[in-house]
Amino acid sequence: MLSSEDNELLTRVGPDTPMGALLRRFWFPILLGPEIEEPDSEPLRVKVLGEFFVAFRDTQGRLGLLDARCPHRGADLSFGLNEEGGLRCAQCAWKFDVEGNILDLPMEPEDSPLWKEATAPAFKIRDYGGLVWAYIGPQDDVPDLPEFEWTRVPAEQRYLSRFAVECNYMQGVEGGLDAARVNALAAAETGEPPSPGSGATGLGDDEPAHTVRAMATDYGLIIGTALDADGQAPLDVQVTHWLMPFYTTAPADEAGVLEGVAWVPTDDESTMAFAVTYSPKRPLSKRLLADIRRGKRIHPQLAEDSYRRKRNKDNGYSGSSKASFAPFASRFASTFELAVACQETMGTIVDRSAETLGANDAAVEAARKLLMTAAVDLMEGTVPVVVRHGEAYRVRSYAATVERGKRFDEDEGVRAGIAAQV
Repeated sequence: MLSSEDNELLTRVGPDTPMGALLRRFWFPILLGPEIEEPDSEPLRVKVLGEFFVAFRDTQGRLGLLDARCPHRGADLSFGLNEEGGLRCAQCAWKFDVEGNILDLPMEPEDSPLWKEATAPAFKIRDYGGLVWAYIGPQDDVPDLPEFEWTRVPAEQRYLSRFAVECNYMQGVEGGLDAARVNALAAAETGEPPSPGSGATGLGDDEPAHTVRAMATDYGLIIGTALDADGQAPLDVQVTHWLMPFYTTAPADEAGVLEGVAWVPTDDESTMAFAVTYSPKRPLSKRLLADIRRGKRIHPQLAEDSYRRKRNKDNGYSGSSKASFAPFASRFASTFELAVACQETMGTIVDRSAETLGANDAAVEAARKLLMTAAVDLMEGTVPVVVRHGEAYRVRSYAATVERGKRFDEDEGVRAGIAAQV
């Protein structure tokens, strides 16, 4: 469990908080690429880490990201007009380019000092891997973009979506980390008892039986989850990752299709999840895309004209206005969506001082500790090393067989399997 003070450190993401300062040192997605493809299209209001921004694409096709507050009197620039190379405020008609420079000052004299003084705070923004990414940290100290494998494959080899999660970002991360419980939930749905942990000799270090082991890496954690532990044969292990600051990967499937989620904080009590399904080698099949549309992977079905999930708190996760008396797990098209819903049932910010953790919460505990340590280190002037090493994110989830008693992260087969070769 965490103390109330540590829970505050971990969950509060505003601009004046230690964790907020840490998260602002990383690039993260804010929009799907198709949402802002056309020049001079409608500007989009974006809320991230408790702050409002406006994203737009100008006449030349350049992306801009400005503080949503007009520097004149604070009107919301997302209601402005995007035209002829800049964004014009709906209230005062001041006009700004993608770098926040003033282009037009209606009703002000030509020699007004406002031509030099009236600038809108502007932030780095990039098209990358089918998403639009933002960097809202110190603009004179820009980190590397994370080189996830899926950002570097052709568009037909990936599927991207985003959806709202009605709780703090770290609860989303913890749901993504919790591979052992997701597998147990899947087994429960089929009526089979979960096999992990039943007499295993562990995943290394000669420790007692643990289903989940987490090892620190340059980018976060590598997580081994034993899927078959009979005490005799080598261990079948699913290897997944947590990547700083809020990226998780799902177990690899038999067809070599991989998945991951970015749990981007909207504010302290809500999250925008960006999910990706991709194949490193070939276009996604029609059957796979059909499963995605039915919500059977990590892309939940959404309510019409919304990023809210069709199955949500208000309808008891039934996807209908009518009350559902079906068993909770049976209401979902995937165990992933079930896991997300469980995180939401904890409340918008769970009281971690009241929890009781077990051995299989190793990855959750380790991620919390690494994040809090990094936030405190940044307060003392130490920026996380990984922000300068985008190549560290070139890893894959992987299924492997590991000799009993051997550290899974040192197994040659595992190390070769997780390295993204694109």
